[in-house]
Amino acid sequence: MIYLLNKMSYKVFRILAFNFFVLVSVHIFSSCTDKSSKPDIEKVFEAHPDLKSLVEYAEGFDLYQYDSITKVVVYHPVLPEEVIETFYVAGQSKADSFQENKHFFVSPIDSVAIFSATQINALDKLNLLDKIVGVSEASYIKNSYVQQQYSDGKITELAGSGDFYVETTMMVNPSVIFYSPSKVIESHPLEVTGVPLIPFYDYMETDPLGRAEWLKFTAVFFNRYGQADSIFRLIEAEYKNYREIVGNTANKPTIFSDKYFNGQWYVPGGKSYLAKLFADAGADYIWKNDLHKSSFPLDYEVVYKQAFDADYWRIVGSFGEEASYDALLSQNELYKNFRAFKEKKVIWCDAENSAYFETSPLEPHIVLADLIKALHPELLPDHKPRYYYILP
Repeated sequence: MIYLLNKMSYKVFRILAFNFFVLVSVHIFSSCTDKSSKPDIEKVFEAHPDLKSLVEYAEGFDLYQYDSITKVVVYHPVLPEEVIETFYVAGQSKADSFQENKHFFVSPIDSVAIFSATQINALDKLNLLDKIVGVSEASYIKNSYVQQQYSDGKITELAGSGDFYVETTMMVNPSVIFYSPSKVIESHPLEVTGVPLIPFYDYMETDPLGRAEWLKFTAVFFNRYGQADSIFRLIEAEYKNYREIVGNTANKPTIFSDKYFNGQWYVPGGKSYLAKLFADAGADYIWKNDLHKSSFPLDYEVVYKQAFDADYWRIVGSFGEEASYDALLSQNELYKNFRAFKEKKVIWCDAENSAYFETSPLEPHIVLADLIKALHPELLPDHKPRYYYILP
């Protein structure tokens, strides 16, 4: 009897094992078939090399759209021909139609961590501040909604003072992290969390409209490209309008920028963002013929030799800094030798109260109008400055 039962059990086991093998084989075959039958999103875009980018002014990224899918290309900030990241963004139904790809994002994403205040302003303009679950350097953020959410514990600080909080980031688990790296590196401390990191190089743009165009970059991940493009078109139109008001005015006052600090005077390069703003505002920038795209250091004596007789002096005051001529003299009494100081023509920006670093990159039209108001007050008599004004 025991022999017969064992024999029957063995037959049952063989039948069950065979059925399991068949089921597993069918599943594997089906999975392989499904995978092989789905197209590769990268090859789809490779098959359409003539697509025109939706980006007009920015040099740090491109956007290409095909069949309701957006390809996002991020370039090296110093070597513009080198692609450092490529992402694909589309709705869930589209994403399901292609092979799995770790660079494929389903739009709209439901949460984001922001490591640059500029990105907060982009989400503010797109009415998406509620998507923020994490920030960096919370104490420096000026946006009132984000400040309140942080105070209420609904937004968490994930980085500060150069440190990144890995465990906290893993607990918050945002869909993506937007970050602005100071340099291109192969790895990031938060890569171990598995949260996708999206590099944001808006600050490297040398065209004010190019910097503002990064609004489109943010919008794509939230399925808000149309809204972003409409906002950008208004910014572009106003910027061009102010630039045309200045036109070919014969009066182009000379201008220099920034201050002596810690043994060096960092001067904006002649191909920089600020140099472009000065030119569009109808100013003659002292270092306009320089080829640097960012600021570079000079000795005080070199700056004085070039700028001592300049008409205007532009300064962005740091957080908590007193805005007065006496305060400037207390920092360096040699400032009194500059003509712009003597004639009280310092163009000042209160970075803290105006939220300059947070909001101005997406408001180049307002920055331009402020500069025109300071340099050519007769051209914009009714303009109320937001960022820059003549220091009284």
